Amino acid sequence: MKNTLRLRLLLGTLAIVLVIWVALSALAWRKAIHEADELFDAHLAQTAALLAAFVGDGGAAGVEHLPTHHYARKVAFQVWEDGHLRVHSRAAPDAPLSPVAEGFSDARIGGAAWRVYSLRGVAPRQLIQVGEAHDARHAVASELARQLLKPLALALPLLVLALTLLIRSSLAPLSRLADSIGQRSPDRLDAIPLAGTPGELRPILERLNGLLGRIARSMEQERRFTADAAHELRTPLAAMRTHAQVAQASRDEDERRRALANVVAATDRATHLVEQLLTLARLDSGSRGAGLIDCELRACAAEAVARSAPQALARGIELVLEEGPPLPILGQPVLLSVLLRNLLDNAVRYSPPGSQVRVVLERGADGVAALAVVDQGPGIPAEERAQVLDRFYRIAGSGESGSGLGLSIVARIAELHGARLALADGPAGRGLAVRVSFAGAGQGRGS
Repeated sequence: MKNTLRLRLLLGTLAIVLVIWVALSALAWRKAIHEADELFDAHLAQTAALLAAFVGDGGAAGVEHLPTHHYARKVAFQVWEDGHLRVHSRAAPDAPLSPVAEGFSDARIGGAAWRVYSLRGVAPRQLIQVGEAHDARHAVASELARQLLKPLALALPLLVLALTLLIRSSLAPLSRLADSIGQRSPDRLDAIPLAGTPGELRPILERLNGLLGRIARSMEQERRFTADAAHELRTPLAAMRTHAQVAQASRDEDERRRALANVVAATDRATHLVEQLLTLARLDSGSRGAGLIDCELRACAAEAVARSAPQALARGIELVLEEGPPLPILGQPVLLSVLLRNLLDNAVRYSPPGSQVRVVLERGADGVAALAVVDQGPGIPAEERAQVLDRFYRIAGSGESGSGLGLSIVARIAELHGARLALADGPAGRGLAVRVSFAGAGQGRGS
């Protein structure tokens, strides 16, 4: 049997209803029996009072047996005067019905249980006792209780049927929603309509719609990324093919070496592009603020500067890390290294020989830790600073070949750290200053 919400709700409701029904039935049964006993006791007391009035007026003098009907064996009465039995019913024994001289009592007569009421008569030393067999009382009381419970017993299956229909009707929107979602094609990611949806389902649908929106954006981003990557990889691959064909067809050794060197250079560019693409793919799967630990930003910067030093030295560029105290922040050391490496690679790539690239780390008066990479290159026009953060965007006429992904990677890592990225002119309006401020989640615990 399937473990469905409908089945669990139905069985749970029916179990609760059944328990309540049984409890109420038992209570009603006991109440009916008790009320019947009270009624029979009142009848006994009334009968005794009537006999007392009848005998006290001198009636039935000398009567020993009164006529009765087939129920006579279940009821009995006696009238005693001065210890002598004056009047009694046919079913009454010769001995008193009960040793109790006044009020209600229980006695055994002929091996059966009886209920007896004793009353002092009008005449002196007169005792009247009226009794009824317990089995007769219980038979009548039980029949009354059964008649009382019959409507409840008949109502139980009707209640079960009504609950079944009500639960099925109430959960019908879930079935319709499941059918609607099941009929969707894999590429249909538009929001599910909320009109006519029960209030209990709205939070689920709102979150589901949010998830569908994120999936749609992610898929669109992947489609754009795949198309852009294919376009960008086509150029170095075509260049490799061209240079390889030149080397293959050339008969001059120097020309062949140059062609092969160009193949190697094109391979390096393609490798760099693929590495950048893989880095972006890993960053896209991350979430903001996840995996941040205590780390020292100056130590990360020193390591990145050391790795970029050979490239800077080969281009005749001075690479400087300004001195300062340790700068603890919350971050991911590996991603911070990638961020610094891309900033330094861009700065060294676009700076002229003999210039300087400076790495500055500081904590402002507001307590926000920041790093800045400042170069003396051509800079970026203010109107293009937002665009250079887009993937595969390259400034026309820069004279440098690149993937167009470096600043996109920097922007994504800054976003994952909750940091603020700003591009501005370098000192005296020359070059580019890229500043990353680690506000909020970027502050270290020890800062």
